[in-house]
Amino acid sequence: MSEDRLAELERRIARLESQAGLASPARRPPTAPPSLAAAATGMLRQAKEADEAGTVGYAGASRLAGGESLWDRQVSLATLLSADWAPVAGVLESLGSRPRLALLAELLRQGRCTSTDLQECLSRDGEQTTTGQLYHHLRALQGARLIMQRRRGEYALVPQAMTQVLTILAAAFDLASDPPFGRPAGPPVDLPTVE
Repeated sequence: MSEDRLAELERRIARLESQAGLASPARRPPTAPPSLAAAATGMLRQAKEADEAGTVGYAGASRLAGGESLWDRQVSLATLLSADWAPVAGVLESLGSRPRLALLAELLRQGRCTSTDLQECLSRDGEQTTTGQLYHHLRALQGARLIMQRRRGEYALVPQAMTQVLTILAAAFDLASDPPFGRPAGPPVDLPTVE
């Protein structure tokens, strides 16, 4: 890791700790994980002071086959709500498939995989997958810029996409296990469109 990159990460951590009201890492018990609730409280306080809608952020750390990663990202709600969401549809669509999620999980665990490894991964649930089906899913993930072909027959997760994929999955697990509005009592209801 370059000196500049390390210095930038240290600045980001210090900023998050100051937003969370933590004086220094040494004052925190060594086994206590950092509090994201405290960081969110700091974001809310900043939004109130600046009379803004707020901020959405995500942070994490991982030690996977591709190495160690730290991340923290923030985007203002004003920016997020005014953005064109059309490009997001392709990414979410590519993640909305069990075989593609299985391929991403395998690439996250292993780092790099051959097409043979990935074919075996899809066949683990007892369902036979053709090479045509495998390449269909791989093309969709490549089109969403989530994976890359390192060389013929070898694939890896795009390093810059790993943090976002993990964050989307964590949020989706939260939605699946604890929906914000409870489980629907009946059939879906068509909502009116705003014009």
